[in-house]
Amino acid sequence: MNRLTKMVSVLAATGFALGVSGLASANLVTNGSFETGDFTGWTQIGNTSFSGVDGNPGPGDGNFAAFFGPVGSTGGITQNLTTVAGVRYLIEFDFDPDGGVPSSFSATFGGTTLISVNNPPNTPYQVLGFNATATGTTTALTFNFRDDPGFLYLDSVAVAQAPEPGTMALLGIGMAGLWWKRRKAQ
Repeated sequence: MNRLTKMVSVLAATGFALGVSGLASANLVTNGSFETGDFTGWTQIGNTSFSGVDGNPGPGDGNFAAFFGPVGSTGGITQNLTTVAGVRYLIEFDFDPDGGVPSSFSATFGGTTLISVNNPPNTPYQVLGFNATATGTTTALTFNFRDDPGFLYLDSVAVAQAPEPGTMALLGIGMAGLWWKRRKAQ
């Protein structure tokens, strides 16, 4: 193996390792799939009537999901997450509306509205994803619901730090180096 091939191999492996390690970021949400069978880790807010956790799991994971059916006013859940100011986060969750009227659903991250809908149509679980930037060391993730005639379901809530553009570049360099090494070997 010549010196250039060795150098490319080391750069490729380093770029790949750094790129992959930056992609995996831990979920900051406690009990995001409600697998405790209750709202452990969350604080209920507003009208908490007709809200709870049951065995109607979403498409993501686990055996439980949260349901919300406050009548006449909104209610929901919130959780304060430890974040880094100025850093972008990926926020994902599974949402299942029943098409009832009147109903409403909203989600916010640190006061930034991710989604706000009135009378969402009946659909199967939808996996919704958003990007938002934290403005402080603690960021509230809040969901509000109203569904007078039925229930809206929430499951698989996850928040993780988004990969830096530089991390993606390192991953690309690593992949290109591995491709080049393989091509040279043929």
